[in-house]
Amino acid sequence: MQYIVYFIIPFGISLVLTPLVRALALRKGFVAYPRADRWHKHPTALLGGVGIYLAAVIPALFTLKYYSSPPPGLPHQGGGTIQNILGLLIGGSFLFVVGLADDKFHLKPYTKLFCQIIAGCIAVTSGTILALPKEPFIAIPLTLLWIVLVTNAFNLLDNIDGLAGGIAGISAFMLFISSLGAINPTDTGVYGLILAGAAFGFLPYNFNPAKIFMGDSGSMFLGFSLAVISILETHRHISGLFTALFIPVLILSVPIFDTLFVSILRKLQGRSVFEGGKDHTSHHLVAIGLSQRKTVILLYAISIIFGLIAILYSQLSIFAVSIAAFLGVALLFYFGVFLSDSMALLKKNTKEQYKPAEEVTVLAGVLLHKRRAVELLMDMGFICIAYTASYYLRFEKGMLPANLQLMKESLPWIVLIKMSIFFIFGLYRGAWRYISVSDLVSIFRAVTLASIGSILFLTFWFRFQEYSRAIFIIDWFILLFLTSASRISFRVLGEFLGRMGEKGKNVLIFGAGDVGEMVVREIKRNKALNYNPVGFIDDDPKKKGVRIQGVSVLGTRGKIRNLIQENDVKEIIVAIPAIDVADLSEIAKVCSEYGISYRKVKGILDEDSQSL
Repeated sequence: MQYIVYFIIPFGISLVLTPLVRALALRKGFVAYPRADRWHKHPTALLGGVGIYLAAVIPALFTLKYYSSPPPGLPHQGGGTIQNILGLLIGGSFLFVVGLADDKFHLKPYTKLFCQIIAGCIAVTSGTILALPKEPFIAIPLTLLWIVLVTNAFNLLDNIDGLAGGIAGISAFMLFISSLGAINPTDTGVYGLILAGAAFGFLPYNFNPAKIFMGDSGSMFLGFSLAVISILETHRHISGLFTALFIPVLILSVPIFDTLFVSILRKLQGRSVFEGGKDHTSHHLVAIGLSQRKTVILLYAISIIFGLIAILYSQLSIFAVSIAAFLGVALLFYFGVFLSDSMALLKKNTKEQYKPAEEVTVLAGVLLHKRRAVELLMDMGFICIAYTASYYLRFEKGMLPANLQLMKESLPWIVLIKMSIFFIFGLYRGAWRYISVSDLVSIFRAVTLASIGSILFLTFWFRFQEYSRAIFIIDWFILLFLTSASRISFRVLGEFLGRMGEKGKNVLIFGAGDVGEMVVREIKRNKALNYNPVGFIDDDPKKKGVRIQGVSVLGTRGKIRNLIQENDVKEIIVAIPAIDVADLSEIAKVCSEYGISYRKVKGILDEDSQSL
């Protein structure tokens, strides 16, 4: 319970100071005005970083005198040195001042980058270095790279109301929780809790609609502080580079993902990485239909999930957590590919035109080939995970060295055989967005034949001696699940985000048959139609209450008038290509009575078929 003090005090300071700072910013003209490459539409006060900085630094300074010899009852337990914490505070203060200058005078990107390197050097000279005893020559440059990367990541992440502050607070709190799970908890975890309190105290004023922005002074201070705290925590895991970076990368996954996502897209477009724009993860989510609040909450949830995976590292085996982390990274990859496909819609919804349509087509082609290459790597990872996991599940804690040797000897052959069969059966030619039952059948066939081929090879080459038959059954099941789920995830993401998105105009669909199902599927897939299907109308009374693509059949045509009034229907879509002229005239009459429009879906074989 004593840790609560380290959260409540900075939270209270931030909560009280932020409105005072806002009033000062408005009086002194520290205001962010709308620009073509910025998301906000109204002038908004800056200097929110001042409240965050003071709320974090003041409590941190008071804790320094207790650092070496804490009074009884205080939760300091050693770890790190006072020089580490001074380096954190001095470097963070330096970047805070640089951020203030940038908020006022708009420094060049390379000037800010140079200042971030200086702050990184301050941290390194204070003893903040990645715990890599076996790789001392790369520890310092990697530390500087990490500090600059995370600092820039939060600077870039501050692109929509409430995002950077909330993610910083979640990440800092996760670093604190991670420090508690260690055998020897460190003092640096307490500074994560202090930082979380400062960020969350600022959030009520920054959440949509924002009354104040943190500016570069706040985003760079938060990013630098989180980078340094995460490095100091790596001294608890010094077995190698992977384990040293494992926890901080997972905890800071959202800002790192956003930075990589934006950087790759801008490089493919031939634009500068440091150039501003409305092409961040959050902007793409809003472009495909989510509100700003839902977008921020979704990214909060992703940050929490990856933070929990990182915390599980100290509770579960490294093998189990590594699998969870790999699957999480795979999901983020599919998430990024899905968002990249929303570029056309994003360009349509913004006034700024980065590239002509021809170049967008070229970009889509480049992304497609890059996607296929990464998809191959993902499948290779899935094959390794499935085969390795099958051994651990089969033998649990009783796996003998002989079993482990068999797994190591056969794994390269398993990967080669299964990847070859996947390629031959065309698993890399499908369109994820339109995956269907026939595609799942193809995946089932390819995975099954790949497993059979692996067994036949091991039988021919190794005579299948000493191999457990159960392993290959478990391997087949896990691989089938992973490969199917990876393909389905693209469509699931589209439908999930579509349900979270803002609704369009309400429409009734007349006809709950194949054409009606096709219409609903297209409406859910193509948000540019701006439709919200409220229900079906069908003359077959047996269909009442049936759900098609999540949309219910509400009744027969006799209820059309009531349904129009109850659901504020703006349009009726007639999804019966062969409807009688009399029936169509009846629908047209009803629409005329209520001042709404209607349209008829024509069959593909109709001679006069033109459009929906």
